[in-house]
Amino acid sequence: MSDNSAEIDKGNCFGFVTVRLHPEHGYFGGLLVVNSLARPLEFHCTLPVKPSRAQSILYGPTLDDFVCGEQIARALLSKSKSKPISIFTDTSAVLSVRHFISIPIGWIETELKENEQSSLVIPISNSPRSYRSIQVDDTIVQVPEAFTEDGQIIAATWKKLAPQIDLMEPFGRITEALFEANPAAKAA
Repeated sequence: MSDNSAEIDKGNCFGFVTVRLHPEHGYFGGLLVVNSLARPLEFHCTLPVKPSRAQSILYGPTLDDFVCGEQIARALLSKSKSKPISIFTDTSAVLSVRHFISIPIGWIETELKENEQSSLVIPISNSPRSYRSIQVDDTIVQVPEAFTEDGQIIAATWKKLAPQIDLMEPFGRITEALFEANPAAKAA
């Protein structure tokens, strides 16, 4: 691949962010940036983030939004050398990062499959928030009501650049990579 085509790929890339919560070790986050062929351009992950008891009390029902969005997703996205044109997450609490970035972000509601590690859960936002649903291929994507234009941007860029990619598949890759990078995530 020539340097020029690598630059084209970096300009037409998508980000996938996930966060998993282990009851003992805390929150694990990962970012996978892929090109329009779903090939990885970058992967970043965090060490476990475990809020203090004081943070749990002070943040109350907004703790997951703070940890997942403002701490983990924000840190992961700041490390990325590529600038995704859209970001997808399977963790609703990650959507709070939208207040700190200019990239459209959408949440795909999912549940952990039975064959995945049962010790990990997807943190769920407990903050009162309204969403707007958009259809991206066969998938419903939620965007924060305050950023409804994100839905139009996400749908248009996805249809144009990456309609052959399964929107859910990258999250499985990230989760597997988190297990490899953080063996504590496998611990029951």
